[in-house]
Amino acid sequence: MKFEIDFNDDDSLIVEKYMQDTNMTISEVARQAILEKIFQDDDDLYNYEQALKEYRENPTTHTLAQFRAKLGLA
Repeated sequence: MKFEIDFNDDDSLIVEKYMQDTNMTISEVARQAILEKIFQDDDDLYNYEQALKEYRENPTTHTLAQFRAKLGLA
């Protein structure tokens, strides 16, 4: 599969510098960035679903003032 990516001049310089610093090709840089984004989004979605599940099982909430007091910041 092939993609075409257009960069403005400033972004192009940043990408080229990164490629030189990491000794990676543009394909490697793009692949790594895309996969990291996908896995990060998947992880965020998983964490959200877990938090929602926990809240539904125990719908207890706390105010910011309660957290500050518990941490000794009040």
